[in-house]
Amino acid sequence: MSSSCPPSPSPALAADVPAGLPGWAVAALIAAVAGIGTEAFAVAPLLIDIARDFDMAATDAAFAISAYGLAVAVSAPLFGLFAGHLPRRRLIAAGMVIATIAGIVAATAQSFGMLLAARMLSGLACGAVLPTIYAYVGDMVPFAARGRVMGRVMFGWAITMVTGVPLAGIAAEHLGWRGTLTAAALIILVLAVAVLRLPQPPARDAAGPAAGSGHDAASFLARLRHAVTRPGVAALLATNLANMVSFYGIYAYVGTALRNLEGSGAAAAGAIVLWYGVGLAGSTLNARLVDRVGKDRALTVALAFLAVDMGAMSQSLGRPVAFEATLILWGLAQGTVVTALNTLATERAGTARGLVMALMSAVTYLGISTGTAVLGLVMAAHGFVAVGLTAATISLAGVAAARISARRGRIGG
Repeated sequence: MSSSCPPSPSPALAADVPAGLPGWAVAALIAAVAGIGTEAFAVAPLLIDIARDFDMAATDAAFAISAYGLAVAVSAPLFGLFAGHLPRRRLIAAGMVIATIAGIVAATAQSFGMLLAARMLSGLACGAVLPTIYAYVGDMVPFAARGRVMGRVMFGWAITMVTGVPLAGIAAEHLGWRGTLTAAALIILVLAVAVLRLPQPPARDAAGPAAGSGHDAASFLARLRHAVTRPGVAALLATNLANMVSFYGIYAYVGTALRNLEGSGAAAAGAIVLWYGVGLAGSTLNARLVDRVGKDRALTVALAFLAVDMGAMSQSLGRPVAFEATLILWGLAQGTVVTALNTLATERAGTARGLVMALMSAVTYLGISTGTAVLGLVMAAHGFVAVGLTAATISLAGVAAARISARRGRIGG
């Protein structure tokens, strides 16, 4: 990965967006998601290299991923609760600066414990950045068009997978994993400058306990209760948890499985994510279909499709054409799921939007930590085929939760 910024999104990505969120602002949000996403996801193809440097097994080195996820799971709801009245632009930029510092500390770590601490600091920063970006979109864009714009912003994840992670794998073979993490950190610092120029969103509704200013235990619990008892929100959080456990359970180990099978380097492990990114780009660039088909319907269908695809993916490892096809379909379905989930959450949250989006990010990274840890045990005991089948089963549980959210959301609405 070079130290330059990711390629600027095409103007077409930000075209046709509603008034109140200009095209350049959409591009800045896309780039911010891409930068944070690259720092988060680039570790997976580097696990073997990190493990070798600290003389440990790759499955043990994966605790660097779990530590990151747990930090986000803890920090995101706290930011949602206590930073609700901070300007979203400044919170996003501040989080990106902290992520830069954490990335440099990780790159210079002289012990695995120091690396874990740095990854936890990165996770803390992510807990401020990503949910605030999604809440910012909710502030600026009406619900009728929000799926389209959220999909544009989610294109940052496609850049992560198509450009960031593959280049991280390539860079690791020339710069080492330390140089790669340093480059990722510097990219985030450059992108933070653009975030500070984002338009100021309209004043947020301060009504209700979700927007209260009290910081005592009773206020904390009241605001949290208000957020999770909004119609359909709890089931939507459960849907997100199932999706991320299954997604990251596959993602964390697919590169390791391929490297073990072929005896290849980090570049090969990073390159396989390119195919996932192609599918993800296809879903996010056509995110208006989520608005047309219906957010709940799109979510349910995509989750069911993911279950089938992940089972097929684990069976096709070693057959390049079939394997790459499952990766493309994986990205296509996952992009639809994430866009629909976040769009629905911004609407069902009501006045608790900032907190609910923080809880969504917390659940996302709780799923990442759980998926990495639990499916790591499955990987060690039974291999990658068992990982795929387990992830498929968990995705089906997400389908059930999504249907419950849809039903309760309609009743509450």
